[in-house]
Amino acid sequence: MELITSKDNKTLKYAQSLQRKKYRKLHGEYLAEGLRTVSDMMATGLVTTIFVKEDSNCESIISEAEQRGIKLWSVSSDLMHTIESTVNGQGIVAIVKKQHHDINDLVITDGLYVLLDEVQDPGNLGTIIRTALAAGAKGLFLTKGSVDPYNEKTVRSTMSAITKIPFFENVTMENVVGLMKNSQLTAYATALDNAEAIQDVTFAKQTLLLLGNEANGLSEAWFNMADNRITIPMYGPIESLNLSVAAALCMYAVRESWL
Repeated sequence: MELITSKDNKTLKYAQSLQRKKYRKLHGEYLAEGLRTVSDMMATGLVTTIFVKEDSNCESIISEAEQRGIKLWSVSSDLMHTIESTVNGQGIVAIVKKQHHDINDLVITDGLYVLLDEVQDPGNLGTIIRTALAAGAKGLFLTKGSVDPYNEKTVRSTMSAITKIPFFENVTMENVVGLMKNSQLTAYATALDNAEAIQDVTFAKQTLLLLGNEANGLSEAWFNMADNRITIPMYGPIESLNLSVAAALCMYAVRESWL
């Protein structure tokens, strides 16, 4: 394992470039950090390179990375912080290949699918990705204008789930209508009013949940194309819930209705 001690090291500078969206898009790779996250991601085959802080206690990860043929670098303490996004990092950062899924190749089968319309908060998106995996969702759709799913905060919030659930970026209404025409996919738009309470809905075997962004909710166009409107009842004096909480309740309501 080679030691990086120069700020001009090409591999280190490449990793630093992945902290910016345009280079993540250009190279099709992103950064992930933390012992648990990197360890979980290695099994997916998407990790290409791992940086370990000099003298850190990561023997188990180093051993597994060597067995998998993943390139390993040791990084001096004064340089490690240049590729970590957290103040008190755990001394391990990985370069990970992005997923590549083409929505035109997607075949809808019985199960749960989730669409997020212009979600803006990285933490919300990361939590929703993690929850979608836990709820057994088969696909996650992000419309144009959504936050980059590969930014550091989102990746950290997913706890490696970003490598384990198929998701599709820049999805259009035309894409979704096409999927619905070629399947029995039923779309449920989340709304604040004039909608059926989620606990009273018997969801279709092929369900698509439509969730709007944090500030404005779903656009009228999505409501118009949806088959049904659903809502989460508020039992106290509050108008709505945080998006990631609402998404979790809706996803598990779907699962509960299938029991």
